[in-house]
Amino acid sequence: MKEWQMILDAYNKEVDSSYKFDEIMPPTQGYKFNEAGAQPYYAKVSDGKHRGLFASRDIRKGEVVHDGTHLGVAFPDAKAYRRFVFALPRRTACDITEWTWTQRLDQNGSTRIMLTINISAMLSMGFTSEEVNVLPESESESSTSQMYYATRDIKRGEEILTDSNFRDWTNFAATDLGMYM
Repeated sequence: MKEWQMILDAYNKEVDSSYKFDEIMPPTQGYKFNEAGAQPYYAKVSDGKHRGLFASRDIRKGEVVHDGTHLGVAFPDAKAYRRFVFALPRRTACDITEWTWTQRLDQNGSTRIMLTINISAMLSMGFTSEEVNVLPESESESSTSQMYYATRDIKRGEEILTDSNFRDWTNFAATDLGMYM
């Protein structure tokens, strides 16, 4: 929890002092979609993939697994992103760069640098299409959705994996960051 709070504090100090993070659920514990439902996932060390997310219960095909609509922060520009990253300890900064992606928030809007500062940042990529079990609402590159759905039934304890190849998640050249991944 201490490291998460340090990250949140750095964001407030370096990027936006007025931004308020939701504190309904600690960022290491996942969240519930409603009071009756169990958390859809939890974080733990994954074989060969470092940290990952695992199903805390059986999840049915088509079920919402993650709603990132209001969980990510969009950096106003590359300068703010750099200030934020360089304000963090080296190891944490490395994690942050792994959790960062690019996305349009509006259909015709500009590409923004995005970051989720909670447990969903641990979502790993599948190595094959057969491994992938969660994808955003639309698989089109122009999609602005941050709703992730199960593409097949997921068993309790199974790792939750997505695929970033259908979208240009690392199009940092389209931002003013000016780098290629």
